[in-house]
Amino acid sequence: MCGIVGAIARERVDERLIERMRDRLVHRGPDAAGVWSSLDGRVCLGHRRLSIVDLSAAANGPFRSRDGRFVVTFNGEIYNFRALRRELTVEGAVFHTSSDTEVLVEAYRRWGASCLERLSGMFAFALWDDESSTLFCARDRAGEKPFYYASTASSFVFGSELKALLPWPSFQRELDHTALADFLVFGFVPDPKSIWKGARKLPPGHSITVELGDRGPRAQEPVEWWDWELEPNHEEAWEEQIRDTLTRAAVEMSYADVPVGAFLSGGVDSSSVTAALARAGQPVHAYTIGFEEAGFDERPYAREIAELTGTPHTERMVRADDVEAVFRDTVLWHYDEPFNDYSYLPTYYVCREARQEITVALSGDGGDELFAGYGKYTRLARRQAIERALTPPITQLVASGAHAVAALREHVAPYRLDAAAMVRSTLVSAHAPKALRRAARGDLAETLAAYDPMDAVAPHLAKAPPSEVGLVNAMRYVDLKLTLAGGILVKVDRASMAVSLEVRPVYLHRDLLALAGRVPPALLADRREPKKLLRSALRSWLPGSVLDRPKTGFAMPLGRWLRNDLKELARVGDGPLGELLDPSYVRGIARAHQGGEGDHAAGLHSLIFLEHWLGKWS
Repeated sequence: MCGIVGAIARERVDERLIERMRDRLVHRGPDAAGVWSSLDGRVCLGHRRLSIVDLSAAANGPFRSRDGRFVVTFNGEIYNFRALRRELTVEGAVFHTSSDTEVLVEAYRRWGASCLERLSGMFAFALWDDESSTLFCARDRAGEKPFYYASTASSFVFGSELKALLPWPSFQRELDHTALADFLVFGFVPDPKSIWKGARKLPPGHSITVELGDRGPRAQEPVEWWDWELEPNHEEAWEEQIRDTLTRAAVEMSYADVPVGAFLSGGVDSSSVTAALARAGQPVHAYTIGFEEAGFDERPYAREIAELTGTPHTERMVRADDVEAVFRDTVLWHYDEPFNDYSYLPTYYVCREARQEITVALSGDGGDELFAGYGKYTRLARRQAIERALTPPITQLVASGAHAVAALREHVAPYRLDAAAMVRSTLVSAHAPKALRRAARGDLAETLAAYDPMDAVAPHLAKAPPSEVGLVNAMRYVDLKLTLAGGILVKVDRASMAVSLEVRPVYLHRDLLALAGRVPPALLADRREPKKLLRSALRSWLPGSVLDRPKTGFAMPLGRWLRNDLKELARVGDGPLGELLDPSYVRGIARAHQGGEGDHAAGLHSLIFLEHWLGKWS
């Protein structure tokens, strides 16, 4: 895992500037730093290295091929690099290191852009080809590793995080108010937007090629090299396949030249990863976060799995004062775009605890998206069942408002939404678009007069329309492409990289992605039970106490803390936020939450985060 930066320009690139940009990412790669410039100085690549595979200096980046044709700055891991190395060696490639970076270079030399389809891994990289004067950039299937870029008439600049781009002379910190609106609705800025108008994210499963000519760089439009294919197959023996694929993926992903461990929350996904490793004879150490507050502490379940699998286990408690300790400095520096999933806090602390002993941690992230693990999947399955039951005469009676069916009408109403609208409604995490429009002020109000944040969902629903793939599969697709890439994976990447820990989400292995795409949606969730097939597949591995308990998620008691220990943090509305939202709206949410008028923790936290973020970055 590393930090990458670089620029290609019409004029010579200042190498010292690239070094300053690179060193803003020192947390992503504390083990080594490098910079490379082309002979004419118009191409400059920077790299910060976290050494994982081949710890020698020969594998440091930017990595240059022996013949000098290719130079790459690479962030991530290629899990199947040893198999690819053997294949390339047979075809005549000669290797001088034992690194996956050199395998990536030789794979590109042999297969060009189509090498991406052969890679099993998580990655973001930029590879300069001196022969063709092109920069080839790519991002992994699910978007586990970030890639930001800014393109102008005279330059193309990129980096692992937005903060690395800010020192570039022509970069302007102008807020993208559509991205800001997206954040307030979804809780994150979805790809391909960034919070700044001048910067973009390369979407997951995409590549971009930049050609350098006499007039400067010309960036082509991003090209999709991978998409999640939802092609149900009704003939496969799913449970055995799931266990076998999960085990193979965990073993392949546990390879490293440094200590490896696993996160263990006590939920189904992390427990299954720990069990897969134990059953395959891969010894790891597990790490768990706990809370003093009842209803949030999953440590007993994690202890049960650790004991069952014979896995050494470390716990760390998180308390209210831990928020104050890291929020203003650590969190706001590493989350350099507004971000509302406040489970970043326990994620950060479990990463910090683990980093004392290991450099790589395997996780269960992605299991809920692939195998329909959220409660909303049961609601979507229920909607389809209700729709089948509502014959035209019953529908007409319900719609008529007859007193005798008032209770039925109230029960059915939420399920009578248009299918796509029901999917979209599940994505609102903090502020409903209608409420946001009423509260918006200034530039945000002007933007919302002509923009609907739900437009960010439309391209994904166009690729997986509920009318064709069904509600459950449409939701899985949107979750993978939108909420996982823009939310959960950002949370994990920034929290882990803040302490220089590499996290590998096992469920996002390419073989598990492919398998999950073939499962018929009716097997994944029904009107009563989410994650139905995965739970069934794991019965021989995990106890009922873990498999059958209600889903908790990586939750934390922030709502309680904002009413007590963190009251001062919840004082919002007097700063720059007041230029965007009506202060009475902001204070009203704070008062309602602190007064016990419902749980407004998500809405309140989004306002707290945004106000502090604006103060730090804009």
